[in-house]
Amino acid sequence: MIGTIVLFNNNNIYAKQAIWRDFDNMKDLVAAIRSGEKNDNNINWEKFQDSGIYQNEDKDSKECLQLAHKIGNNLGDYEIVHCFRDANYFKNKYTEPETPEPQPETNASLNVPEPQPETNASLNVPEPQPETNASLNVPEPQPETNASLNVPEVPETNASLNVPEVPETNASELVTPRSIDLNITVGKDPIARGENQMVTVVALDPTTGKVLDRVFIKLEIKDPVGILVKNYTDTEGNLTRTFKIGENAIGTFMISATASQAGVQSMKSLSFQVQ
Repeated sequence: MIGTIVLFNNNNIYAKQAIWRDFDNMKDLVAAIRSGEKNDNNINWEKFQDSGIYQNEDKDSKECLQLAHKIGNNLGDYEIVHCFRDANYFKNKYTEPETPEPQPETNASLNVPEPQPETNASLNVPEPQPETNASLNVPEPQPETNASLNVPEVPETNASLNVPEVPETNASELVTPRSIDLNITVGKDPIARGENQMVTVVALDPTTGKVLDRVFIKLEIKDPVGILVKNYTDTEGNLTRTFKIGENAIGTFMISATASQAGVQSMKSLSFQVQ
């Protein structure tokens, strides 16, 4: 009985760490990480090296993952995404840029004006003018009017057209479209790595200041490199969620919130720092 319990616990630990276990290629694993389905900022490097996903990758991708692990003495899920998208990401990030080769001098750098093509103006040749009725002594045609036709002017009125008079309305009586006020707050800013962050989004009626009912709220949280780490939705006007900051996450996290009700939509964003 004891042996069975220990084996069960070991399987649970492996299942928690091995976010690649349900996939047979890097593309599907990266898609799951970017959607927030899989999240592990402390991947077991030894087991990941033995996985089929790692073994089937090309040489450049393996070297990128090895460099990411070496730099942070750890491997996070967002580092797998970087290496999948660009095998040279970490090599370029942590390598000194090459000194640019000197460029030959040009007319622009020597302040020598470029030669301009000759035009009629520079040659003092007058531009040809289009012929008009005035130059040809042809009188301009005049539009016919009621006066020239001896037809008396008769102003049209609503009465003659049998159109009923429409009373003027007060512009201030027109109904203005509704809007939604959005407030976003965080528990801590700045916040340390590994701590729990609390995010609250509240949708308010701008006229009454009350929390709206039956309003759709969508909340997205992205890490400093733009990867979606959390995605929440709710139909109440007050949404609060708590999540754990990864051990390797440093920089600016971005929060985006959208509230929609009866065809009216409002958006707002907020950032916080992870140290």
